[in-house]
Amino acid sequence: MSTVFLSYRRSDSGGEAARLEEHLQQSLGRDAVFRDVSDIEAGSRFDRTLTERLAAARVVLVLIGRSWLEELTQRLERAELDYHRQEIAQALAQGKRVIPLLLHGTMLPATEALPDDLKALTRCHALTLRDEAWRDDVERLADAIGRPYDWRRLGLRSLGALLASVVGVWLLAPRLAPEAGVPELRNLILALLAGYAAVEAALGWRHARRLNRLQ
Repeated sequence: MSTVFLSYRRSDSGGEAARLEEHLQQSLGRDAVFRDVSDIEAGSRFDRTLTERLAAARVVLVLIGRSWLEELTQRLERAELDYHRQEIAQALAQGKRVIPLLLHGTMLPATEALPDDLKALTRCHALTLRDEAWRDDVERLADAIGRPYDWRRLGLRSLGALLASVVGVWLLAPRLAPEAGVPELRNLILALLAGYAAVEAALGWRHARRLNRLQ
């Protein structure tokens, strides 16, 4: 299931939601982001899928553009179900981590301007996404969400550490300990790799701890 749920109005921030999905997928992983248009299969129950994906998400991003509050107010007077409002209300009620994203210089609405089920949104720390600094702002957002551990880079680092240990021992051991045999060299290589593994374990633990704090 996706880590991040994008909640937005197509009339207000549909283009920005698609753009944000693309950039967050590059930073967090292709399956880390849910957006209704691209991730609900044809024939699926729209409402049921939204509820399931929202419940599974760790972070809910609420995109707020220039016409967001006006359209919310207008929909309050209609009898039809407002899915966007429902998504935000459910996320707040479930204690999700909700991040309002302010677009085009928009300010976070005042508490009294929102219905009761959305008033808690104004107590969520908001971030700004600017057109002129979009990539930098999205990278800052990705850091705030918490990036996944890069296992591919870990594999490359491990391979490099293994080769460096073997080459280093074979080049330096004859000078430092000419009498050392194969068992001694092997043990030295294993000791170096154990030290490297301890460092990687510490980095992985710190990363996991940071993600837990962000939840």
